[in-house]
Amino acid sequence: MQELQANVKQAEVEIIDREAFEQGINDVVAKYQNYTITASTIKGDKKVLADLRKLKRQISDERIKIKRELSKPTDEFDAYIKSKSKPLDEIIDKIAGDVKEFEDNQKALRLDTVKGYIANKCAEYLLDPRIFDEKATEFIKAGDFMADGVTLKKVTMKSLDDAITFELQKQQEFEKAKAAVSGQCAEYNMTDQPYIRMLNELTLAEVLEQIKSDYRFEKQKEEARKVREAELARQQATEQRETPNFDPETGEILENDELSRNKETAPREAETGSKRYTQKMTLEVYFADSAEKDFFKAELEKIGFEYKKNYAVTSYRKIKPLTQEELADLLN
Repeated sequence: MQELQANVKQAEVEIIDREAFEQGINDVVAKYQNYTITASTIKGDKKVLADLRKLKRQISDERIKIKRELSKPTDEFDAYIKSKSKPLDEIIDKIAGDVKEFEDNQKALRLDTVKGYIANKCAEYLLDPRIFDEKATEFIKAGDFMADGVTLKKVTMKSLDDAITFELQKQQEFEKAKAAVSGQCAEYNMTDQPYIRMLNELTLAEVLEQIKSDYRFEKQKEEARKVREAELARQQATEQRETPNFDPETGEILENDELSRNKETAPREAETGSKRYTQKMTLEVYFADSAEKDFFKAELEKIGFEYKKNYAVTSYRKIKPLTQEELADLLN
């Protein structure tokens, strides 16, 4: 293939009367070096500024024009090379893509080989080969295989064996740790699952210490609860001794012998199967209307008093309406 060769002619730019150009700039700078603007000359000052800018623009425009002329051959050369080398770029891209596809296929084949080796070894130790899916990608370089590209080197197989053995030992140690945690929890009658999960972050010694700490804490809580319950029972017993017994119907304070007789009545009634009545009370109840009277009767039934079974109404009549104050005076 013919390599690219070209002749380059050095471009030259000749500034006409260079010294006069430089002197002209120096003269302008010297003239306006200490230029002062005043209110009376502001109109002329603006014209001076415009002239200076016009001079600067003329110099800049000429510079750009000359630079464009100088770069024109270079731009044409660059466009020519890009146009003519485009087919070469296309064939390079195609071959590069084919090479990448081939290498990807080779990597896939090597990965299958590595995974197959791992699967066979894991079967011997009853391990899940998927554990090593990420690890397998570390052994698919061409240098990990023999010259045929499909046979693992001995050093590669040893590295894989070491990784599998390490995982086996780690799992065995984890199972032992789980057993230790479960045993400790069983001894303390505690659930082991939260502490087994801790083994993912903590050492066995740290987890066992946590179990003991939690057990001591729960024991302290239980002891505190028992103390509170005992204290509450003591207070209730004291209150019962200090609080006089009274008849819930009459409000009358009962002596100990009367209370004993009342307590003995219930067992005797249960033995005979027929309730015996030993007390009688006459009530005088005032109602606002019939609905309130019916409500009172219904509430009596709820607590075991049925009309004409264990109570009777000897008198019921309408009365002259009374206010609460009038009724209070009447009852007192």
